[in-house]
Amino acid sequence: MIKRRVATGASYGAMAQDEYAREAVSKALAKMRPCTVGSVLLFLSNGYAHAPQNAIKEAAKAAGTPLVFGCCAVGLLTEEEWLLDVEGAVAMVFPQELSMQPLRVLIPQGIKPKLVLTLSSPNAAEMAISSCDSPQFGSVTSDEYGQGPYSVWQGGRIVEQEFCQTAFNNELVPELILAEGVERLSPVMQINRSEGNTLFEVNLQGACDNISSHVSVASPFDLFCAVSETNDPESIEQGHYQLIHVLDINSVANTIKLADEVKAGRHVFWARRNITSAKASIENELENAKQRLNKQPEFALMFANVTRGPEFFGGIDMDLEAFKTAFPGIPLIGFYGNSEIAPGFKAPALQRHHATVSVLFA
Repeated sequence: MIKRRVATGASYGAMAQDEYAREAVSKALAKMRPCTVGSVLLFLSNGYAHAPQNAIKEAAKAAGTPLVFGCCAVGLLTEEEWLLDVEGAVAMVFPQELSMQPLRVLIPQGIKPKLVLTLSSPNAAEMAISSCDSPQFGSVTSDEYGQGPYSVWQGGRIVEQEFCQTAFNNELVPELILAEGVERLSPVMQINRSEGNTLFEVNLQGACDNISSHVSVASPFDLFCAVSETNDPESIEQGHYQLIHVLDINSVANTIKLADEVKAGRHVFWARRNITSAKASIENELENAKQRLNKQPEFALMFANVTRGPEFFGGIDMDLEAFKTAFPGIPLIGFYGNSEIAPGFKAPALQRHHATVSVLFA
């Protein structure tokens, strides 16, 4: 076995048990070079969400550090496996020289991180991404029913504001990958008239007429409107857009209702989720990142949407398989979240949907 500076471990079973957190850390330590542990990234399944504190303490004791960060989620993953429909823990252990630190500790020291890891509950997501002006990546916690409870911890303690923000040593070089993998169904167009979350006119056509000219619309169930972050057309062409669900197509009023507010002047295209496009997207993005890095990363973090993963790909997590092909043996940790966080065209962070956000650290 090759001993690494950073390593992962997993432990799981039918019921949530605090010892799984300790076992996950211990398995990671067994793969590492001898070192002083600096911090631990610990993700627990939702069976722990009501009372994760004892499991966090077990992880801290096993690692010999109080710096344990993480959250609960509906599914977990490492470079070796994904965990769904079981209860357990995954952990990534860092040596002191590569350790993560809370943003509230770094900022007073005058340290501006290259990239901030943000973990948040759905309730606190907007507050979290607006509270920091550094580029951010990460994910929003998930559960089976969308009602919580949601638990987020920092420095070994549950945080009341339900989000935590940390960063790694600035000597590490981060390479961010955003793979949304939707099929484009139309060219890029401009919203001419909208009100709240209702589209009235797109590309000088009534909104319903416009979508009908590009898409065979039987049901809006799997349709999205990809909306640019700004009025700058380069924003959407560079991949900086948000996917918003189409809720209703009204042929009588010639309008379209979306799941979120949209503004006139923004650029859009119609899209649909597609397995082939999603697979091609993650493979291309990983290959491009490999070329840009031109070296093996020390470790990676991957946050996939809960709508992706094995259930979307027919029993195989194609995102994880693509990573293992591109970077065999590289330690990776992550979870399946409600939404993903990644930098925008001009904003330091945006919430993404149905995406996979990964960062390689070299």
